[in-house]
Amino acid sequence: MKNYNYGCLEKEIDILKKLYPNTEWGTIGKSVCGKELFYIRLGQGKKAISFNGAHHGMEWITSAMLMRFVKDYLLCEKENKPLGGFLPQKLSQNASLYIIPMVNPDGVELATGGMVEKDMKQINPGGDFRRWQANANGVDLNHNYDALWQKSKSMEREYGIFGPGPTRYSGEAPFSEPETRALAEFTVKHDFEMIIAFHSQGKVIYHGFEGKEPPLSLKIAKAFECVSEYKIDRTQGIASFGGYKDWFVDKLQRPGFTVEVGEGRNPLPIENLPIIYRETLPILLGAMTVV
Repeated sequence: MKNYNYGCLEKEIDILKKLYPNTEWGTIGKSVCGKELFYIRLGQGKKAISFNGAHHGMEWITSAMLMRFVKDYLLCEKENKPLGGFLPQKLSQNASLYIIPMVNPDGVELATGGMVEKDMKQINPGGDFRRWQANANGVDLNHNYDALWQKSKSMEREYGIFGPGPTRYSGEAPFSEPETRALAEFTVKHDFEMIIAFHSQGKVIYHGFEGKEPPLSLKIAKAFECVSEYKIDRTQGIASFGGYKDWFVDKLQRPGFTVEVGEGRNPLPIENLPIIYRETLPILLGAMTVV
């Protein structure tokens, strides 16, 4: 098994398009270096929800996990077979699930040993990108949303952040990056009832933001906790502001979650994918039943 990069995603989507031509495949925009930000729609229900992965480059295993879910879901739906105790055909009647498997394809390419169409020497003089989180502008996308963004910015110096780099840099302004703008616009356009942003690692569930979440949010988080090995937790410090989940809850006052998959040190090895997928599958499926 090899690290899951943008090329792997492109190949899988090309294959699945041919196998499932009636499935909706598309793109929400492009990255700094022009890579497509793909999405896949599962289901035709009125209630729209969304999952995304790889806001952070070195967390590419979340993209592999989401694409494995897409493949299993489509196959079981086609053959009318259960997946994790659920029939995808019935789930598809209840909800429309929009999956953006790789929000930060440039960051993923850097973290997996690939190249981007940009000189990165000034941002990362050492040239080691294995633990790179940011996009090709050196902006941490999960600190670039308009959700108390200024608090994230004001805390950068105490975290040793003085400009673009591998992590925690919030950008020059909220939504300064094409990736965050594209995902925010896509979110508003589809009026999602609920979102989950998948990150790694820690096996925890973060929910809510500044008390703006509805009571249903905690109920859903507890349901996820009951069906999985993941535990509810709270973010601390600079990680508490400027994230996609934070912005979603702040903007729409609806249930939004960040789920940290797996355990260990990022980047988690691809060999961990089977157990991560098995542990997370109840949340992936259960989310389609709770809205």
